[in-house]
Amino acid sequence: MNKRSFTKNRQERKIARSRLTGDEIRCCVGQYSTAIEDPLTQPLGYGKDHKWTKKSIFWELPYCSTHLIRHNLDVMHIEKNVFENIFNTVMDVKGKTKDNLNARNDLKNICSRPELEVDEDQPNAMAKALYTLTKDQKKSICDWVMCLRFPDGYASDVRN
Repeated sequence: MNKRSFTKNRQERKIARSRLTGDEIRCCVGQYSTAIEDPLTQPLGYGKDHKWTKKSIFWELPYCSTHLIRHNLDVMHIEKNVFENIFNTVMDVKGKTKDNLNARNDLKNICSRPELEVDEDQPNAMAKALYTLTKDQKKSICDWVMCLRFPDGYASDVRN
């Protein structure tokens, strides 16, 4: 560690490095995996040439390289993801619901809800939660969504 760089009353006279553009950063981090894919490895040159270890999943957004402050979050995408998670859980969509075996096991460890606990003999046979809809309720919601009308440019893929 360079202790002289942090000495009291010392003036830094070097010229600051120029700020990288979004496209330059995308080229630099494009080769790295996301933290979800590979959580433990550090890439070559870490600490010498750069401090990047992972590629943020936000780089998958088409407009991420145009943001000046890249850690700002897109509220529209967050709202969409929260809505989809709640909707898929309430509608009990296979593969997309958050009510799964791991969630039920966590529930058993966190609070006492014996009606929602998973039977250890039959882990795939989970009881339906009270917040999931019946087949008739799901059909009425789908019919209602199909009848919705929005102005052009709003909610273009609601029916999907």
